[in-house]
Amino acid sequence: MLNQLKLFRQSFRSRIFIAFTGLTFLMAISFMAITTTNEIAHYRARADEKAQLLASTLASTIKLPLFSGDRTTLERLVSEMIETYQVARITITDHDNKIVVDSISHHTSTTKQSTTSATVSVLASSSTPTVDAALSGVPSTSPPPFGSVQVSIDTSELRRSISTTLLKTAAIVFLFWLTFLAVTYPVLKRITKSFETLTQGLDAMMTGTFSLQIPVESDDEAGRATQAVNRLADTLEERDAENRNLQAELLNAMRLEMQEEKSKMMAKMIQTNRMTSLGLLISSMAHNINTPNGAIKLAGHYIQKSWKDLIPILEGVAKDEGDFQIGGLQFSEARHELASAADSVCRNAERVERVIQDLRAYNVGERSELAPGISVNQAVEGALTIVRAHGSQAQVMIRHHLSPHLPTITGNQNQLEQVLVNLLLNAMQATPEDGAGVTITTMHKPEENEVQVIVADEGPGLPELVVQNLFEPFTSTRVEKGGSGLGLYISNFIITEHKGTITFAPNHPRGTIVTVCLPVIPLSSS
Repeated sequence: MLNQLKLFRQSFRSRIFIAFTGLTFLMAISFMAITTTNEIAHYRARADEKAQLLASTLASTIKLPLFSGDRTTLERLVSEMIETYQVARITITDHDNKIVVDSISHHTSTTKQSTTSATVSVLASSSTPTVDAALSGVPSTSPPPFGSVQVSIDTSELRRSISTTLLKTAAIVFLFWLTFLAVTYPVLKRITKSFETLTQGLDAMMTGTFSLQIPVESDDEAGRATQAVNRLADTLEERDAENRNLQAELLNAMRLEMQEEKSKMMAKMIQTNRMTSLGLLISSMAHNINTPNGAIKLAGHYIQKSWKDLIPILEGVAKDEGDFQIGGLQFSEARHELASAADSVCRNAERVERVIQDLRAYNVGERSELAPGISVNQAVEGALTIVRAHGSQAQVMIRHHLSPHLPTITGNQNQLEQVLVNLLLNAMQATPEDGAGVTITTMHKPEENEVQVIVADEGPGLPELVVQNLFEPFTSTRVEKGGSGLGLYISNFIITEHKGTITFAPNHPRGTIVTVCLPVIPLSSS
């Protein structure tokens, strides 16, 4: 019940109905007040007229008795008039304002609040003008009064008349009010029906139902408002459909992104697992290589020492018997080649030992020791020696342009040679047989305080996707040809340890340029 009353009070139709009802009620009250006021004024005017008329009539009747002082006649005339309806009191005074007759009715009220009075002077009549008036032509003045008559009319019936008037007026007003409401409510209901339909449509739109079309019942302001709301609903429905499509596309994009992230995460997990396996392989390989490499190193030193001891003996033989052959070479040539070979065996055995140590240090996360006074040109020459000895790409020409005035840097020469060997091998493998070859250049950049090593090839270049992941482990364009995908990953790690950078750029018209930048810094800064 309370909810229905609240809804009724909040509805547009009920508010207009209450406003019309209140306005009609105020009009009815105003009509009642005006009617009652007019009735009271009319009643009092009639009472005043009646009192004035009775007083004038009695004044004209009592002229002679009052003038002659006939009290009996005066009392008789007064008693006859006092019986008149609503006459409450009659008072006659003489010219000295002395009361001659004062008669009070026993049938009416004589209180001052319930009576109205009229007083008329008793004048002597003068039908002929005086001599002075006739001679002068001026009308004669009225003679002074020789008495007065006061008649009081009872107005106690005024309250009853007012009550009757109020009841009649109230009944008429109430019937008028009911009739007005009975006539205006259907009209009001018809007028507000379109607004109620519009409100229901808006409520449905608030719940998200934009497909609802509100019926247009008239071509007035409400109808045009309904048409505008229908157009708004169509627009909102289109926007809602677009939002749903966008949400669906967003969800699909998020799913794809999650799948890509999941794939990347799985790839990283696989790479981590492979790096772990590679660490175990490095440990096992270091152990298995160190043993024979130690034997090779020991044999090399033994050969060096033995060859030094044999040289004087063989020189004596050659002096006595002439030149002879050793290993297919004349002794004059073999003495230097064999010494160089023994020295190469020892030096490369030490290189293998250092490489194994670096691999083991890298595997356990240790930092390699950096030393000052490292010559980048010597590192390049050492790398060229190893690459030429490799022999797998002997048909590819390597040109080198080494700056003769390079400052030394702080670093590890073996690691730098390892990086340069990897870059040279990659460039040689990317260069076709009919290409111009590979070029390696060193230069000093004083303004950047760094030394640069530039390796350029004329291969097919690197795809954009590969460039973005070059330094990721197991990223290689030659997996099917035996590439491990770890060369650039390890090289980037080494150059980063040297506080340097590796960058890749296209080489026009074809090929790739790799630039290694190494800072010229003292040992304390490293």
